[in-house]
Amino acid sequence: MDCTIYNESNRADAQQHIIAIGSYKKLLFKIPFIRGDLFHFHTIDPRLRMLLGFYKLLGKKIMLTIHGESLSQQLQQAGPMKRKLLLASLKRIDHIVSVSERTTKMLLDLGFNSDQVSTIPAYIHPVERMEDERALPAEVHQFMDHPDFVISANGFVRLFQNYDLYGIDLLIELVKDLTENLIPVRMLFALLGAADQSADERRYYEAMKQRIMDYGLAERFYFYEAANTELYPILKKSRLFIRPTCMDGYGVSIAESLHYKVPAVASNVCRRPEGTILFQSRDLTDLKGVVRQVIHDYENCKQSVSDAITEDYAADLIAVYRRISDPKPLKGKVMSRANR
Repeated sequence: MDCTIYNESNRADAQQHIIAIGSYKKLLFKIPFIRGDLFHFHTIDPRLRMLLGFYKLLGKKIMLTIHGESLSQQLQQAGPMKRKLLLASLKRIDHIVSVSERTTKMLLDLGFNSDQVSTIPAYIHPVERMEDERALPAEVHQFMDHPDFVISANGFVRLFQNYDLYGIDLLIELVKDLTENLIPVRMLFALLGAADQSADERRYYEAMKQRIMDYGLAERFYFYEAANTELYPILKKSRLFIRPTCMDGYGVSIAESLHYKVPAVASNVCRRPEGTILFQSRDLTDLKGVVRQVIHDYENCKQSVSDAITEDYAADLIAVYRRISDPKPLKGKVMSRANR
């Protein structure tokens, strides 16, 4: 399949057919003139979601992947007219892929046709390249190539209903507790979107860094502000991965961790990949207990992960592509906007 990826970040790569979107407004006017058998969107922007039905009326074949609880939140927060326009737009398009069964059920309850909606977790196995490991800064390698028990996590600085969405606060408290109990650990948090933080997010981020300093954990908790680098080289150097989100859609990074036979601990807010070790969301005491147990019984946890098989959903997605596009193999361009 020939494909072009329209990337919402500024990253472009002509060899991999990746185009930086740049201006959203310009993109909206370009879409009607882009030729392709199928246009696959990953946007969470409600304004663009309301335009997808219009593009369908122009003869485009349109599908959307809904990540996390973004649509549920938008429908709850929208006024009657905006809600009506959003639902009308989405009901016109060819297919909606949800990464969670909960969102699929919501769509069916809202009157979407069962053949228009499917549940496909957003995970495919990483394609390893030598340059991905070399792209990581030397400081990351130095931090992780240490005899201490190295833990990794990733995400954004986001506040959701007065909670830290990605659980950075919980992770800091966890490292403090383990250190005080003479369990030598190191935590690397691969931080996404650092350059695009709002004023509130920046203040919260600075407060978290100050808390790390106040706790004396500067040598044990490291924020790596990731930019156009892959997570899997970090996972391969980790002994444990933690995803303490208070809302989620599946957790691609969890599946990636398990693929590399690294135990993963995650909050119980949604369906998680088979083999994930769960803890009660936002319950610091439970998180501490689960992580201590993993460290104490690490070899058995590692063996359990080694026996698990992480499912790759690429074939499921391609089957949808083929079903809603022409029966013949795709010769045009698939447009995708995807951020992990």
